[in-house]
Amino acid sequence: MMIPVVFMLCSGFFHFTLASNRLRFFSFLQNDVQWITGKNGCITMNRSLVTLYDEDDAYFVHKFTESQLGDNKRSWLGLHMSQHNVSTWSSSGHFTSSLPDVDVTNGQQICEAIENNTRKGFNCSDRKPFMCYRGSNYTMIEKETKNWCQAQHYCRKHFTDLVNVSNETQNDVIEKGKNESFWIGVMHDEWEWEDKSCSTYRKWSDNKHNVNSEETCTQELNLKLYKNKCENCSPMLCSTGTVRIKVIKENLTWEQAFDYCKANHSRLLQIEDAKDQEAVEQWLNISNAGDTFWIGLRQSRLFGFWIWSDKTVAYNNWKNSTIPQMPMSNNCGVIKKDNQTWSWSDENCFLPFPFLCEEEISYMKYKGYQ
Repeated sequence: MMIPVVFMLCSGFFHFTLASNRLRFFSFLQNDVQWITGKNGCITMNRSLVTLYDEDDAYFVHKFTESQLGDNKRSWLGLHMSQHNVSTWSSSGHFTSSLPDVDVTNGQQICEAIENNTRKGFNCSDRKPFMCYRGSNYTMIEKETKNWCQAQHYCRKHFTDLVNVSNETQNDVIEKGKNESFWIGVMHDEWEWEDKSCSTYRKWSDNKHNVNSEETCTQELNLKLYKNKCENCSPMLCSTGTVRIKVIKENLTWEQAFDYCKANHSRLLQIEDAKDQEAVEQWLNISNAGDTFWIGLRQSRLFGFWIWSDKTVAYNNWKNSTIPQMPMSNNCGVIKKDNQTWSWSDENCFLPFPFLCEEEISYMKYKGYQ
């Protein structure tokens, strides 16, 4: 006989269904629960308590919460006081020493950079050049400035990771740095996100609220982070997916949008299956950012079939279920809202539109687990 699993809630029950997405998708279980119950509930759905990565995320969560729960309702987030060491190297687990002037009390998050030939701590959300490594080779990335987490993702994608610095290698790193102020691979933080992802978002409500040592879990309200006791009860907000949707409101041609996304995020957005389409619709409907956006669709001028940057189109959501065909078609694709329905259309590649990028989420590494 099957025995149902029941979670003890502050009020009522909730029902779990398993789901998995490539693009981030959000869901609420509206019963008020303690933080640990919310965490376990998200895990049961193959999801995680939500991480906020920037103000766009905070705005979406704020509007999504309003749409589901009404005004002035707080929901649990994944940010909580860490049980691990405060200081961590990006590439090799825990850091065994810290700078004497690094203060990460009261929710601060400090990342290290080399400046004036010395290691110093800065706000992790600052944008700086950065240095990557592969083996014993160091590469300075000075033409692009990124926050620490974006720099970490770039280095992992194109090299091995942000550079480690030891007493033996510090002079070599400084010499390669060309007197720039640049990120290296160490973060100091008393807090961590439950899914172990890397985020520099720390918009606390106010300092006075954040002094209670018993308040080691967080909630969102009106684009701010609030500390609260983990034993208190709120609705839980879960998400699944390892790729973020980024709405860029600047009007560019398709080629310009393609280059922008590649330089600043991961790439122009691809919609690879029905779950991707659902995630994009959720994000655009809640954020209310517009009604026409370039996506990564392009038509082969030689063969006539539609492609993403690295694959042919399998799943599709063309308007009227009709694939645009040459020679009458335009050669670039948008996602467009028409009568409350989002579908794909072809457009002239040289017309300026806002566009959607995708950004792969970067994760912190800790010794013994991922």
